Amino acid sequence: MPALKPLLELCRLPNVFTAISNVLAAYLLAHRNLSDVPSVLLLVAASALLYTAGMVLNDLFDVEQDAQERPERPIPSGRVSREFAARLGWGLLAGGVACGWIVSLWASSFTPGIVASCLAASVVVYDGPLKRTPLAPLGMGLCRFLNVLLGLSTASTGVFSWHPMHWAVAAGVGTYIIGLTLFARTEAQERSGTLQLLLGMFVMVGGTALLGYFPKLDDGTLPHDVHTLPLVDDVLWPALWVLFGFFIVRRCLPALMNGSPEAVQFAVKQSIFAIVIFDAAIATATCRPVPYALVIVGLLIPMQLLGRWVYST
Repeated sequence: MPALKPLLELCRLPNVFTAISNVLAAYLLAHRNLSDVPSVLLLVAASALLYTAGMVLNDLFDVEQDAQERPERPIPSGRVSREFAARLGWGLLAGGVACGWIVSLWASSFTPGIVASCLAASVVVYDGPLKRTPLAPLGMGLCRFLNVLLGLSTASTGVFSWHPMHWAVAAGVGTYIIGLTLFARTEAQERSGTLQLLLGMFVMVGGTALLGYFPKLDDGTLPHDVHTLPLVDDVLWPALWVLFGFFIVRRCLPALMNGSPEAVQFAVKQSIFAIVIFDAAIATATCRPVPYALVIVGLLIPMQLLGRWVYST
Protein backbone atom coordinates (compact mmCIF):
# COMPACT_ATOMS: atom_id res chain seq x y z
CA MET A 1 0.00 0.00 0.00
CA PRO A 2 1.60 3.34 -1.06
CA ALA A 3 1.96 6.26 1.34
CA LEU A 4 -0.89 8.75 1.57
CA LYS A 5 0.69 11.68 -0.28
CA PRO A 6 1.52 9.75 -3.48
CA LEU A 7 -2.06 8.47 -3.56
CA LEU A 8 -3.46 11.99 -3.19
CA GLU A 9 -1.13 13.17 -5.94
CA LEU A 10 -2.19 10.30 -8.17
CA CYS A 11 -5.86 11.21 -7.68
CA ARG A 12 -5.17 14.98 -7.90
CA LEU A 13 -7.51 15.17 -4.95
CA PRO A 14 -7.82 18.98 -4.69
CA ASN A 15 -9.62 19.03 -8.04
CA VAL A 16 -12.27 16.48 -7.07
CA PHE A 17 -14.16 19.19 -5.21
CA THR A 18 -14.92 20.91 -8.53
CA ALA A 19 -16.70 17.76 -9.71
CA ILE A 20 -18.64 17.67 -6.45
CA SER A 21 -19.59 21.34 -6.79
CA ASN A 22 -20.89 20.65 -10.32
CA VAL A 23 -23.19 17.94 -9.00
CA LEU A 24 -24.43 20.01 -6.05
CA ALA A 25 -25.15 23.06 -8.21
CA ALA A 26 -26.96 20.93 -10.80
CA TYR A 27 -28.99 19.13 -8.15
CA LEU A 28 -29.99 22.44 -6.56
CA LEU A 29 -30.88 23.84 -9.97
CA ALA A 30 -33.24 20.90 -10.47
CA HIS A 31 -34.69 20.54 -6.97
CA ARG A 32 -33.93 23.80 -5.13
CA ASN A 33 -32.96 21.90 -1.97
CA LEU A 34 -30.91 18.96 -0.75
CA SER A 35 -33.69 17.28 1.20
CA ASP A 36 -33.27 13.87 -0.50
CA VAL A 37 -30.03 13.19 1.36
CA PRO A 38 -29.45 9.60 0.10
CA SER A 39 -29.70 10.67 -3.54
CA VAL A 40 -27.44 13.69 -3.00
CA LEU A 41 -24.77 11.67 -1.20
CA LEU A 42 -24.81 8.88 -3.78
CA LEU A 43 -24.60 11.31 -6.70
CA VAL A 44 -21.72 13.13 -5.02
CA ALA A 45 -20.00 9.81 -4.38
CA ALA A 46 -20.52 8.71 -8.00
CA SER A 47 -19.06 11.96 -9.29
CA ALA A 48 -16.07 11.89 -6.92
CA LEU A 49 -15.28 8.25 -7.65
CA LEU A 50 -15.52 8.68 -11.41
CA TYR A 51 -13.39 11.83 -11.32
CA THR A 52 -10.63 10.26 -9.24
CA ALA A 53 -10.79 7.16 -11.42
CA GLY A 54 -10.18 9.39 -14.41
CA MET A 55 -7.15 10.96 -12.75
CA VAL A 56 -5.65 7.58 -11.82
CA LEU A 57 -6.26 6.04 -15.23
CA ASN A 58 -4.86 9.17 -16.85
CA ASP A 59 -1.51 8.59 -15.15
CA LEU A 60 -1.68 4.87 -15.81
CA PHE A 61 -2.11 5.41 -19.57
CA ASP A 62 0.52 8.18 -19.59
CA VAL A 63 3.26 6.47 -17.60
CA GLU A 64 5.80 6.43 -20.47
CA GLN A 65 5.22 10.08 -21.32
CA ASP A 66 5.33 11.07 -17.65
CA ALA A 67 8.64 9.24 -17.27
CA GLN A 68 10.06 11.77 -19.75
CA GLU A 69 8.18 14.95 -18.86
CA ARG A 70 7.07 14.45 -15.24
CA PRO A 71 9.35 11.84 -13.63
CA GLU A 72 8.27 13.05 -10.20
CA ARG A 73 4.69 11.77 -10.73
CA PRO A 74 3.73 8.87 -8.41
CA ILE A 75 3.92 6.02 -10.95
CA PRO A 76 7.15 6.85 -12.86
CA SER A 77 8.88 7.77 -9.59
CA GLY A 78 8.05 4.32 -8.22
CA ARG A 79 6.05 5.61 -5.25
CA VAL A 80 2.94 3.88 -6.64
CA SER A 81 3.19 0.67 -8.66
CA ARG A 82 1.42 0.23 -11.97
CA GLU A 83 -0.43 -2.78 -10.61
CA PHE A 84 -1.80 -0.89 -7.63
CA ALA A 85 -2.76 2.10 -9.82
CA ALA A 86 -4.60 -0.21 -12.21
CA ARG A 87 -6.57 -1.88 -9.42
CA LEU A 88 -7.34 1.50 -7.86
CA GLY A 89 -8.38 3.21 -11.09
CA TRP A 90 -10.68 0.48 -12.37
CA GLY A 91 -12.08 -0.09 -8.88
CA LEU A 92 -12.97 3.59 -8.49
CA LEU A 93 -14.60 3.57 -11.92
CA ALA A 94 -16.73 0.55 -11.04
CA GLY A 95 -17.67 2.12 -7.71
CA GLY A 96 -18.82 5.33 -9.42
CA VAL A 97 -21.02 3.43 -11.86
CA ALA A 98 -22.44 1.33 -9.01
CA CYS A 99 -23.39 4.48 -7.06
CA GLY A 100 -25.21 5.81 -10.12
CA TRP A 101 -27.26 2.65 -10.48
CA ILE A 102 -28.06 2.62 -6.76
CA VAL A 103 -29.54 6.11 -7.22
CA SER A 104 -31.56 4.68 -10.12
CA LEU A 105 -33.01 2.05 -7.80
CA TRP A 106 -33.68 4.66 -5.10
CA ALA A 107 -35.34 7.11 -7.50
CA SER A 108 -37.05 4.48 -9.68
CA SER A 109 -35.44 5.96 -12.78
CA PHE A 110 -32.87 4.57 -15.21
CA THR A 111 -31.41 8.02 -15.87
CA PRO A 112 -28.79 8.26 -13.04
CA GLY A 113 -27.35 4.83 -13.84
CA ILE A 114 -27.25 5.51 -17.57
CA VAL A 115 -25.57 8.90 -17.10
CA ALA A 116 -23.00 7.42 -14.69
CA SER A 117 -22.25 4.62 -17.18
CA CYS A 118 -21.87 7.12 -20.04
CA LEU A 119 -19.59 9.25 -17.89
CA ALA A 120 -17.42 6.22 -17.05
CA ALA A 121 -17.17 5.30 -20.73
CA SER A 122 -16.21 8.88 -21.60
CA VAL A 123 -13.50 8.86 -18.95
CA VAL A 124 -11.96 5.70 -20.40
CA VAL A 125 -12.17 6.96 -23.99
CA TYR A 126 -10.56 10.28 -23.03
CA ASP A 127 -7.76 8.73 -20.96
CA GLY A 128 -7.06 6.08 -23.58
CA PRO A 129 -7.31 6.68 -27.33
CA LEU A 130 -8.60 10.28 -27.40
CA LYS A 131 -6.15 12.22 -25.25
CA ARG A 132 -3.32 12.41 -27.79
CA THR A 133 -5.60 13.57 -30.61
CA PRO A 134 -6.92 17.08 -31.41
CA LEU A 135 -10.31 15.92 -30.08
CA ALA A 136 -8.99 15.55 -26.54
CA PRO A 137 -10.41 18.86 -25.21
CA LEU A 138 -13.84 17.87 -26.56
CA GLY A 139 -13.55 14.55 -24.72
CA MET A 140 -12.76 16.27 -21.44
CA GLY A 141 -15.61 18.72 -21.99
CA LEU A 142 -17.96 15.79 -22.57
CA CYS A 143 -16.92 14.28 -19.24
CA ARG A 144 -17.82 17.50 -17.39
CA PHE A 145 -21.01 17.88 -19.42
CA LEU A 146 -22.09 14.43 -18.28
CA ASN A 147 -21.01 15.18 -14.70
CA VAL A 148 -23.46 18.09 -14.60
CA LEU A 149 -26.17 15.87 -16.09
CA LEU A 150 -25.42 13.40 -13.31
CA GLY A 151 -26.43 16.08 -10.80
CA LEU A 152 -29.58 16.71 -12.85
CA SER A 153 -30.35 13.03 -13.40
CA THR A 154 -33.06 12.64 -10.76
CA ALA A 155 -35.00 15.56 -12.29
CA SER A 156 -35.33 14.06 -15.77
CA THR A 157 -38.79 12.72 -16.61
CA GLY A 158 -37.16 10.37 -19.11
CA VAL A 159 -33.70 9.49 -20.33
CA PHE A 160 -32.02 12.72 -21.46
CA SER A 161 -35.26 14.74 -21.36
CA TRP A 162 -34.13 17.79 -19.41
CA HIS A 163 -35.33 21.38 -19.67
CA PRO A 164 -33.36 23.68 -22.06
CA MET A 165 -32.13 25.61 -19.03
CA HIS A 166 -30.55 22.43 -17.68
CA TRP A 167 -28.92 21.61 -21.02
CA ALA A 168 -27.49 25.15 -21.13
CA VAL A 169 -25.81 24.80 -17.74
CA ALA A 170 -24.31 21.43 -18.68
CA ALA A 171 -23.14 22.85 -22.02
CA GLY A 172 -21.70 25.95 -20.33
CA VAL A 173 -19.64 23.89 -17.88
CA GLY A 174 -18.56 21.52 -20.67
CA THR A 175 -17.51 24.44 -22.90
CA TYR A 176 -15.53 26.03 -20.08
CA ILE A 177 -13.68 22.76 -19.50
CA ILE A 178 -12.95 22.41 -23.24
CA GLY A 179 -11.25 25.81 -23.10
CA LEU A 180 -9.42 24.99 -19.89
CA THR A 181 -8.17 21.68 -21.30
CA LEU A 182 -7.00 23.40 -24.46
CA PHE A 183 -5.24 26.06 -22.40
CA ALA A 184 -3.50 23.45 -20.23
CA ARG A 185 -2.68 21.03 -23.06
CA THR A 186 1.04 21.85 -23.17
CA GLU A 187 1.48 23.14 -19.63
CA ALA A 188 4.50 20.89 -18.98
CA GLN A 189 6.39 22.04 -22.07
CA GLU A 190 9.05 24.72 -22.01
CA ARG A 191 6.75 27.16 -23.76
CA SER A 192 3.07 26.90 -24.70
CA GLY A 193 1.92 28.33 -28.02
CA THR A 194 0.29 31.76 -27.83
CA LEU A 195 -2.46 30.89 -30.33
CA GLN A 196 -3.43 27.78 -28.37
CA LEU A 197 -3.52 29.71 -25.09
CA LEU A 198 -5.55 32.51 -26.67
CA LEU A 199 -8.08 30.07 -28.14
CA GLY A 200 -8.38 28.25 -24.82
CA MET A 201 -9.00 31.52 -23.00
CA PHE A 202 -11.72 32.60 -25.44
CA VAL A 203 -13.47 29.24 -25.20
CA MET A 204 -13.43 29.51 -21.38
CA VAL A 205 -14.96 32.98 -21.62
CA GLY A 206 -17.58 31.59 -24.00
CA GLY A 207 -18.52 28.88 -21.51
CA THR A 208 -18.75 31.51 -18.79
CA ALA A 209 -21.08 33.61 -20.97
CA LEU A 210 -23.35 30.61 -21.59
CA LEU A 211 -23.58 29.95 -17.85
CA GLY A 212 -24.59 33.58 -17.30
CA TYR A 213 -27.26 33.34 -20.01
CA PHE A 214 -29.00 30.13 -18.88
CA PRO A 215 -31.74 31.82 -16.75
CA LYS A 216 -33.10 33.46 -19.92
CA LEU A 217 -34.21 29.98 -20.99
CA ASP A 218 -36.68 29.74 -18.09
CA ASP A 219 -39.88 29.60 -20.17
CA GLY A 220 -42.26 28.91 -17.29
CA THR A 221 -42.67 25.20 -18.01
CA LEU A 222 -40.71 24.09 -14.95
CA PRO A 223 -42.50 23.45 -11.64
CA HIS A 224 -43.21 26.68 -9.79
CA ASP A 225 -40.73 26.02 -7.00
CA VAL A 226 -37.72 25.64 -9.28
CA HIS A 227 -38.06 28.75 -11.45
CA THR A 228 -35.17 31.17 -11.47
CA LEU A 229 -35.37 33.93 -8.90
CA PRO A 230 -35.97 37.61 -9.72
CA LEU A 231 -32.32 38.40 -9.07
CA VAL A 232 -31.36 36.96 -12.47
CA ASP A 233 -33.46 39.67 -14.17
CA ASP A 234 -31.54 42.41 -12.40
CA VAL A 235 -28.44 44.11 -13.77
CA LEU A 236 -26.46 42.45 -10.99
CA TRP A 237 -26.63 39.01 -12.61
CA PRO A 238 -25.04 39.87 -15.98
CA ALA A 239 -22.56 42.15 -14.21
CA LEU A 240 -21.53 39.22 -12.03
CA TRP A 241 -20.76 37.03 -15.03
CA VAL A 242 -18.94 39.83 -16.82
CA LEU A 243 -16.78 40.04 -13.69
CA PHE A 244 -16.20 36.28 -13.84
CA GLY A 245 -15.12 36.59 -17.48
CA PHE A 246 -12.74 39.41 -16.57
CA PHE A 247 -11.28 37.21 -13.83
CA ILE A 248 -10.53 34.45 -16.33
CA VAL A 249 -8.89 36.86 -18.78
CA ARG A 250 -6.88 38.49 -16.00
CA ARG A 251 -5.52 35.15 -14.82
CA CYS A 252 -4.69 33.97 -18.33
CA LEU A 253 -2.92 37.10 -19.59
CA PRO A 254 0.45 36.47 -17.82
CA ALA A 255 0.58 33.00 -19.38
CA LEU A 256 -0.23 34.48 -22.79
CA MET A 257 2.64 36.92 -22.42
CA ASN A 258 5.41 34.41 -21.71
CA GLY A 259 3.96 30.89 -22.05
CA SER A 260 6.19 29.46 -19.31
CA PRO A 261 5.08 26.28 -17.50
CA GLU A 262 4.85 28.18 -14.20
CA ALA A 263 2.61 30.91 -15.64
CA VAL A 264 0.37 28.44 -17.50
CA GLN A 265 0.01 26.14 -14.50
CA PHE A 266 -0.86 29.07 -12.22
CA ALA A 267 -3.57 30.22 -14.65
CA VAL A 268 -4.90 26.67 -14.90
CA LYS A 269 -5.04 26.30 -11.13
CA GLN A 270 -6.91 29.59 -10.71
CA SER A 271 -9.32 28.67 -13.50
CA ILE A 272 -10.02 25.35 -11.77
CA PHE A 273 -10.83 27.19 -8.53
CA ALA A 274 -13.24 29.41 -10.48
CA ILE A 275 -15.44 26.40 -11.26
CA VAL A 276 -16.58 26.25 -7.63
CA ILE A 277 -17.46 29.97 -7.67
CA PHE A 278 -19.46 29.51 -10.87
CA ASP A 279 -21.36 26.61 -9.33
CA ALA A 280 -22.20 28.65 -6.24
CA ALA A 281 -23.57 31.42 -8.48
CA ILE A 282 -25.66 28.90 -10.44
CA ALA A 283 -27.15 27.61 -7.19
CA THR A 284 -28.23 31.13 -6.21
CA ALA A 285 -30.25 31.45 -9.42
CA THR A 286 -32.96 29.15 -8.04
CA CYS A 287 -32.13 28.73 -4.34
CA ARG A 288 -33.10 31.61 -2.11
CA PRO A 289 -31.46 30.22 1.05
CA VAL A 290 -27.87 31.52 1.09
CA PRO A 291 -26.43 28.51 3.02
CA TYR A 292 -26.62 26.29 -0.07
CA ALA A 293 -24.30 28.60 -1.99
CA LEU A 294 -22.07 28.84 1.07
CA VAL A 295 -21.81 25.04 1.19
CA ILE A 296 -20.52 25.05 -2.39
CA VAL A 297 -18.14 27.95 -1.80
CA GLY A 298 -16.93 26.13 1.32
CA LEU A 299 -15.49 23.44 -0.95
CA LEU A 300 -12.71 25.92 -1.72
CA ILE A 301 -11.36 25.43 1.81
CA PRO A 302 -10.30 21.77 1.41
CA MET A 303 -9.21 22.57 -2.15
CA GLN A 304 -6.87 25.28 -0.90
CA LEU A 305 -5.59 23.29 2.07
CA LEU A 306 -4.92 20.16 0.04
CA GLY A 307 -3.50 22.25 -2.79
CA ARG A 308 -0.70 23.43 -0.52
CA TRP A 309 0.35 19.85 0.04
CA VAL A 310 -0.63 18.12 -3.21
CA TYR A 311 -0.32 19.76 -6.63
CA SER A 312 -3.47 19.76 -8.73
CA THR A 313 -2.25 20.29 -12.32
